[in-house]
Amino acid sequence: MKLAFAPIWPWPLVVLACILMLFVVRVGYPRRIRHLPAFWRRLLVGLRIAIVLLITSWLLRPAAVLESNDRSDAVLYVVMDGSGSMNTPDGAGGMTRRQELLQLYDAAKPYLDVIGETVEVRLRDLAEGMMAIEVPEAAADGRMTAIGANLETLAKEATRERIAAILFWSDGKQAVSSDKDIDPIQAARLSGRQNSPIYTVVVGSSEVQATTLDLGVSELDVARDVFIRNVVPIKVRLNSFGAEGRECRVRVLVEDRAQLANGKTGEMREVRPSKDNITLKVHRPADTTEDVTLDLQFVPEQAGEIKIAVEVEVLDDEVRRTNNRVETIIRVRSGGIRVAYFDRLRPEYKWLRRINVSSRVQLDHMHIYPAEFADRNDFNDDWFIPGNYDAFIIGDVSADLFGEERLQKLYACCELGAGFMMIGGEDSFGGGGYHRTPLARLLPVSMTDGDQQLTDDIPMLPTRLATRNPILQIAPPDQNKQRWNDLPPLTGANALRIRDGGAAQILAESPTGMPLLIGQNTGASRVLAFAGDTTWQWAVDEAWAVEAHQRFWRQIIFWLTKMENGGDSRLWINVEPRDLNPGAFAGLSFGLRDVDGVPQAGVKYDVSIQGPGGDNEVVAARTEDAYGAGDFQNTMTPGDYWATVSAADTDGSLNFATTRFLVSARDPELDNPVAVPALMRELAHVSAGDFLTSDDMLERLRQWADDGLPSLEVKRSERITLWDNWISLLLFVILLSVEWLCRKKRGLV
Repeated sequence: MKLAFAPIWPWPLVVLACILMLFVVRVGYPRRIRHLPAFWRRLLVGLRIAIVLLITSWLLRPAAVLESNDRSDAVLYVVMDGSGSMNTPDGAGGMTRRQELLQLYDAAKPYLDVIGETVEVRLRDLAEGMMAIEVPEAAADGRMTAIGANLETLAKEATRERIAAILFWSDGKQAVSSDKDIDPIQAARLSGRQNSPIYTVVVGSSEVQATTLDLGVSELDVARDVFIRNVVPIKVRLNSFGAEGRECRVRVLVEDRAQLANGKTGEMREVRPSKDNITLKVHRPADTTEDVTLDLQFVPEQAGEIKIAVEVEVLDDEVRRTNNRVETIIRVRSGGIRVAYFDRLRPEYKWLRRINVSSRVQLDHMHIYPAEFADRNDFNDDWFIPGNYDAFIIGDVSADLFGEERLQKLYACCELGAGFMMIGGEDSFGGGGYHRTPLARLLPVSMTDGDQQLTDDIPMLPTRLATRNPILQIAPPDQNKQRWNDLPPLTGANALRIRDGGAAQILAESPTGMPLLIGQNTGASRVLAFAGDTTWQWAVDEAWAVEAHQRFWRQIIFWLTKMENGGDSRLWINVEPRDLNPGAFAGLSFGLRDVDGVPQAGVKYDVSIQGPGGDNEVVAARTEDAYGAGDFQNTMTPGDYWATVSAADTDGSLNFATTRFLVSARDPELDNPVAVPALMRELAHVSAGDFLTSDDMLERLRQWADDGLPSLEVKRSERITLWDNWISLLLFVILLSVEWLCRKKRGLV
């Protein structure tokens, strides 16, 4: 045993504090008690000194350190990879990795038997978990390899028993998901701190794919919440090995859910390529190993939650085919909006295009060249077919550049219900000659050749009658008026005049009463005339003004297309992620809104999951703020999973909502079964072990059999603190109490 100190301050300060306290007691205290007999003087001074010494001990924080040699039984773990990737036949003569591992075990067994006379040897098969075995078998059927999680388990065991070493024989490929996806390096570092070094031997080749023909697609990047008839961009990675010069056909498949109820999976159908449906790409790899990103797109024609897939067609001599397709679930909402926007190149054009960030709105824009370059204008006549677009916006473009035929077609689209808007500019309204076109019958303004565009700074303010119009709600109701006052003014505007005899409404005006935004219902169409063309200045102002710009334009489009009151179901359920690897967690969130769209609290939710086999499993729901949440992990079987939630409304009526997610048929264990020697080397390094070849491992075991395992005897120390306990506190109280009683008895208190 030895005494150790951990002073609260540096040693000189602690010693100085002790000297000062003793000096005060020695110099100041005796003067107050000099009239007492010698016995009482010595007793009181002694008690004060004892208190000072006790306080000094607290400052020094002494501890007794007890050391001993621990010769307790040690354990040697032999951990062998039993996962599916060990069936890869990349050894000499076509031998599988598991067979190579068994050969190593057979050669090591005599040494392990000798070591086992002094040390307990435990054999373990490692896959998604660890299984105790007596003798390793040839089968390797583990569906995952959780290296990190299993090494962490051993590191925690090392806190309860002495693990002399861990022999880890594996291909080093971690393939696992969900809660077992633990960093192997961190687990090995923890093992090293517990004095349990890891000695690794890698089995298998890291060059499997370089000698094997294989095509695979991965990393499907697509918006998960889209609208019907909007273009949905798709990005996907194509990985090819040994396919140089060969034709690789990558295509998009979409589920046909016509007349199918929830819980049923539809047939996957190829989408026929067209101008909007770029659903087929043919790629010829130039190198033996190639990794490229391909861009595709399609236009969904049916609403609901549908499955889409991107697949690369299997080549005749391709062996592994589980990685040729990648799938996900997307939600296609009805009410998607497509807008055609024509304008010359100017700031308003640049910033107006940014409303495309909304997944609900797709704004297709065409840059129109002026008259001197009119031959460069390449109009897409499909844009003028009724039903292809929900609204049209024309900017600073003269009518002559369209031509009478296209404007007549645009007018016909509006007669059938498409919205129409014209915004300010030198060649807008009368200045652009639109009073001589069919569009004059739509616009709620009178136009002439002499119409002018003003160049003054003109603030834009809602009219009194339009303060609650949805177009003009750019902030909460109590802030909306002030926000309009704070916006930068328009830099100029067209001088608009309401047409006589119309039913137009002025929605916004200047402080002097000049109309700036005029709306009107014309037959089946909604029409807006906007005098301004510099709202882009809002988008470069403060953050709230940027949001106001986006909201103003999105709400214009919603109003033009009669979608300003569109909304989602009051009961909803989401799953993240939508596509999982086998064994991964599916996180569920759900909620119920009241009639005003406000989330309801205190709702009881019933949640269940229907798996690919048709069996239902109840999911425990928990409350998070005003929403509900749940977790589901029984995802080992590939296929479609349907999540259903039900909840009672305040009036007792029952609401239901359903969504879907899928577990891919991809096999993370076998899709790319390359060995990873770098990981095995790092595991050994951070745990203070060694990265060995099979021969080196046998030599190391021979040494241990002859000389014993290193560091079996461990010095253990136990630290017993002497200051922070009840005895110390009790002694302090007793000393103070006795000293006070003595002073009380002698009349000093």
